[in-house]
Amino acid sequence: MSLQRRSCLLLCAGVLSGCATPRPSIQADAFWSGRLALQVASEPPQQWFANFELQGSAAQGELLLLSPIGTTLAKLSWNPTNARLEQAGRSVQSESLSSLSERMTGTPLPVTALFEWLAGRPASEHGWQADLSGQPQGRLLAQRSQPAPAATLRIVLDQ
Repeated sequence: MSLQRRSCLLLCAGVLSGCATPRPSIQADAFWSGRLALQVASEPPQQWFANFELQGSAAQGELLLLSPIGTTLAKLSWNPTNARLEQAGRSVQSESLSSLSERMTGTPLPVTALFEWLAGRPASEHGWQADLSGQPQGRLLAQRSQPAPAATLRIVLDQ
């Protein structure tokens, strides 16, 4: 192989490796992405849809909510001592992951149980019932009856 050809191959490999986007620095035990829909039977009723990325574990992780074009709508991150919500250019910290997920969506989300549910394992979360029958096809349905207002969370994973 000529020196010129070898140099060209090395240059191409370098350019391609420079295009690789590294994952965020969280030690990811798990990673899921897809679409979610949340309906809250409040007055007035609330309903919203977003793409999402969930990574890490129940103890330390990150949930990104993204617009259809990939813009970050909100970022919720947590570790054993606190949680942080970044949304609309603002950042809020709390010891309560539940309170920040409520601030983000209008209702507390079962963020820690999602790791188990998305892996196809049952998990207990106060007031929530998860239907895991669609999990092999990348679908999850979870409904909360208590406390009011009722909420329905639907997730479709990217395949």
